[in-house]
Amino acid sequence: MPHAFARPNARRGSALLAAVIATALALAGCSAATGDTGSTTASTDGVVIEHAHGETVIPEKPERIVALGWMTPDIVAALGTNPVGIEEVWGAGESGYQPWFEDYVSEAYGEMPEIIPFTDDGPNYEAIKSLKPDLILSLYSGVTDIEYERLTEIAPTVPYIEGAWNPGTWEGMTRTVGKAMSEEAKAEELIGETDDLITSLADAHPEFDDKSFVWGLTLNEGGTDLGVYLEYDPRVRITEALGFTSTSAMDSFLASAEGDNWYTGVSLEQLYDVDADLFAAWGGSAEEGTYTVENAVVSRWAPIAAGSYVIYADAAKASAISAPTVLSLQYVLPGYVDDLAAALQGEPTIDGK
Repeated sequence: MPHAFARPNARRGSALLAAVIATALALAGCSAATGDTGSTTASTDGVVIEHAHGETVIPEKPERIVALGWMTPDIVAALGTNPVGIEEVWGAGESGYQPWFEDYVSEAYGEMPEIIPFTDDGPNYEAIKSLKPDLILSLYSGVTDIEYERLTEIAPTVPYIEGAWNPGTWEGMTRTVGKAMSEEAKAEELIGETDDLITSLADAHPEFDDKSFVWGLTLNEGGTDLGVYLEYDPRVRITEALGFTSTSAMDSFLASAEGDNWYTGVSLEQLYDVDADLFAAWGGSAEEGTYTVENAVVSRWAPIAAGSYVIYADAAKASAISAPTVLSLQYVLPGYVDDLAAALQGEPTIDGK
């Protein structure tokens, strides 16, 4: 299987962090969960959110939110609160912030949240405590039972809802954060605006209708399998929402997947049996993209031979579509749609460093 996978670990020194999380994001996505909004009820004591580690009571509307990991900071900011602290995540620019988050927050709030330094021993409890949060959100994470208990000693904490490193859908996470912030109506408004964007882009490109696609990974040197994502992965869902249809080989992909993985591998020997008009992929570098499309077998696969492929190695683009939010989709989708349209005309994209 290309790009050997371990669950993301966002607690490393900067060089190792980039390498570990880049590999993880290549295989990150939504697992097969469907009930991803969490069980939330109103209470005389506040909002109660049930999750994988139990339940969290949020007694009143939070004002000082620490947003850990991917996705959550975007949603908190879009819902009207500038987080007091966030973790630096893969895909961030030199400033330490993802570009769409930085643009939005600098315009909306005029100042950026503090970046919480990583540690090798779990969440940076001291740095988090120093920010005096009244809510900690870490929905896209691998927070353990012990880490959760320590975080709750600082402030009410909402970890992942169903499983480690399973954010569910972008819509579900938006609703969960909206409930935690007592901003349910605003959350629905943001979801509606994002859906409208997706619909408008799809309507502008009727040529996408009924075109089949595969979303996957670039090859490692010497690799014999091409990594592909399954139907519940966010990249696949978004591309389908734009009008494309998943490959007819999806059933075989699902049958070959192990456990609750959202990806699998296709032997290069069987690649010609995978029907697709277009191939979209993420890779670690533009060189990996070139290596993939020039592979003796891959180069003869129909979408590659036709020049109908889009390969992103740019960290921001890869992160924006792999861990999508109401902010990141605004950032990435217009360009992504342009690249898809060009690819169908035989004008491929290999974009990245």
